[in-house]
Parts: sequence; structure tokens; C-alpha cells
Amino acid sequence: MKLLRETQDFVSLGNGEMNVVVHLPPVAIPEPQFNCVKMFITVENSLLAREKAVLLGGAAFDGEWSNPVFKVCNIADPEGNHIQLREFLI
Repeated sequence: MKLLRETQDFVSLGNGEMNVVVHLPPVAIPEPQFNCVKMFITVENSLLAREKAVLLGGAAFDGEWSNPVFKVCNIADPEGNHIQLREFLI
């Protein structure tokens, strides 16, 4: 992975379609949808990926955010690790 961006609040590392962001959380930990380290994974269909995560024992969190390029949502694996799914719209 290579350094993609660094600010006072976060560091973003990536290689192609996967990013790891280490950031200061916007709220006190623990909160169910926030974690200091979060993987970003690009998927073709975020709805199907969320459903599969739940079927495999993970969790899907409420909320979806988008911009003109992609939309994102948050899931957790069975161990509670947080993952952001990114679906490109173009």
C-alpha cells in the first residue's frame, strides 16, 4: 500500500481498489458505526454486499452516503471490524 493522503485527522493508505484509513473518530469510542481503522472495499453492488455480510454473520449499519462518483455504506464482519463498502456510480 502507498500513502494516498495525510492530514492532522487521518492517514489514507491504498492499493488499487482497497483503502485503509486511520482517523480520529468524530465521536467517543465505542459507537456502533465508528472505529479508528476502517477498510474501504469497492463492490459492484453495495446492497447485495450488505446482504451477504449479514448472511455470513456480520452486521449492516443504517445509512448510505453518496456523491456524484460513488456511494458508501458501513458493515461489520462477524468479529466487529468495520468496513466501508464503496460502489462507483460511473
